[in-house]
Amino acid sequence: MSHPPISGRALALVCCAALLSIGAAVEEDAIPSAPFQEGDSIDFLSLDKLRGYLPEPYWENREYFFHEGMTMKIGEFYKEYPVSDGRREANAKFGGQARIGPDNSLENFTMGRPFPDIDPSDPQAGVKHAWNFHYKHDALEGWAHFLFTYWDNGEKLPLWFVGRGWGLRLANRPDHMERNGDIFKKERRMGAGGVSVEGPPDYRGIILLAYAYKAADKPRDDNRDADIWVYIPDLRRVRRISGARRTDPIAGTDMTSEDQGCFQGLRTEFEWEYIGETDVLAPFDSEIKGYPLAEDANFGPTGFSYANDTWQLRKAIVIEQKPKESHIYKRKRMWLDKETYNCLYAAAYDRRNELWKIIQPAYHWSQRPDQVKPIEGINTLMPSANIVVNVLTGTGVRIEVYDAQPTRLSRGKIRKQIDIGRLSRQGR
Repeated sequence: MSHPPISGRALALVCCAALLSIGAAVEEDAIPSAPFQEGDSIDFLSLDKLRGYLPEPYWENREYFFHEGMTMKIGEFYKEYPVSDGRREANAKFGGQARIGPDNSLENFTMGRPFPDIDPSDPQAGVKHAWNFHYKHDALEGWAHFLFTYWDNGEKLPLWFVGRGWGLRLANRPDHMERNGDIFKKERRMGAGGVSVEGPPDYRGIILLAYAYKAADKPRDDNRDADIWVYIPDLRRVRRISGARRTDPIAGTDMTSEDQGCFQGLRTEFEWEYIGETDVLAPFDSEIKGYPLAEDANFGPTGFSYANDTWQLRKAIVIEQKPKESHIYKRKRMWLDKETYNCLYAAAYDRRNELWKIIQPAYHWSQRPDQVKPIEGINTLMPSANIVVNVLTGTGVRIEVYDAQPTRLSRGKIRKQIDIGRLSRQGR
């Protein structure tokens, strides 16, 4: 059987899966008390206890996310997730050196958190938080098996993908501080990622490799977007495609590659506004098991619910982006975890300024005893899932990566992993 034409939309699927790497009125002060406590169970009849601790767009569309029979466990309030030793050293050595350049670009950044202390009254606070989000503490290297499914008002549609994805940073790495953070000399790439598609049969054997470049941090006239190469089994050849089509629908669904993890676009293409801080509940250290650890996880009747998981109360920074030029969204608001800068929620608005999509990731802690292959000393939150819901139609996407784990490869293995020629050799 031959493969269907490989469109940019389908390729965006593997691109977003590869690079492993949201209200109530915003208040400046933490909410002093809550109608729930650690260890409480929240069922469908007690949902009102959550109001005020969820972003308002999420609460107003709660029928997609909460359901009869749900049992939400309230976890530890403001639990701390300490960074790895290398990240701590990088923060101490390089923190505070970065600055915002023309076009909201990033200058004088080496590694660690670009802006460790941000004054809420700083007119550049929004974009500084956006850069902290981009360079949040992560595993540096990671892999996962993924399941991509498409849903229509609770019906699982016959559009799905399974496979294995990986991602790694090639620069800004504390474990290569002797080379200023670069794995290889004169490195121009920021990172690389790839995917091997294992199903459905029409797509089996597709292999993708993507590069992200350091120049993506520069002003728009000088920056460089991602490059993507894909091996197509029927053609037995590698094709190069543009990585700039971030807002194209993935395989005709409601998700774009820019929606992965709330936002995977270029920060220089947007204006950023700091909105404030608030407390929110979120499934921050997921305890349920989804694909591939379990294939029968209960995501509710819509397919979009984390309601049977453990949720934590987190302090969140709220920022909003507005595109400088034509874009599918008029604006997107994001709720970022204040400690780790992982995205908790995003709400995207269409060009008429009507709520269009809600994005909600889930994560798991790499050092939990139940993890697949924990590596001592690598403390980070790994992705568990990403849900994108079109609240206008009830359709949406769920990506599950519940076995996502850090890796540590030798320089030789990394060189082989990111070699474009590997695509053809592996595909034979």
